[in-house]
Amino acid sequence: METQKQFFPGYTFLMDIHEKISNRTAQILGPIVFNFGPKENAWNITTNDLLQYPEGTVGKTLGEFLKKNRLEPLSRAESHDVYHILFDYSTSFKDEVGLQFFLWGNGKTSLASIGTSIGAWCIFPTQWNYLKASYKRGKECVDILQLDPKALLHEDLDKIKLSLFKTKHL
Repeated sequence: METQKQFFPGYTFLMDIHEKISNRTAQILGPIVFNFGPKENAWNITTNDLLQYPEGTVGKTLGEFLKKNRLEPLSRAESHDVYHILFDYSTSFKDEVGLQFFLWGNGKTSLASIGTSIGAWCIFPTQWNYLKASYKRGKECVDILQLDPKALLHEDLDKIKLSLFKTKHL
């Protein structure tokens, strides 16, 4: 990327604008994308409900994450919200895409993950190393399809995180 900056002084400015537009597009399209593919049952839980969980649990941490980002759990996609805190991905466009690459690397393929991944290669060229690292990290994680994210809400987040990777990765 340094070489690109040397040849094109406005590169950073354009990439900042590109990321802002991409973030806004993801906010609009995200809920639509989640309407495709298999649906899980709604948890019927709010951010305030999650904030009632004990300190250090997955539930409490998820509530704090959602509150900080001024979000409510996305109905019938609550597992996705849990993945954000289990694998340390923010709600930025870059991290949403990174999480999709992580999930794809872990074997969780869906129209959303594949479409996001293909699109990201085209519109996020400066993040290819990050996306490859996210994919690799997903490969190193235990099979998350075996997890019940709702059942994890009462569990200690740090212990769960330690149990997720075959090697010490975090």
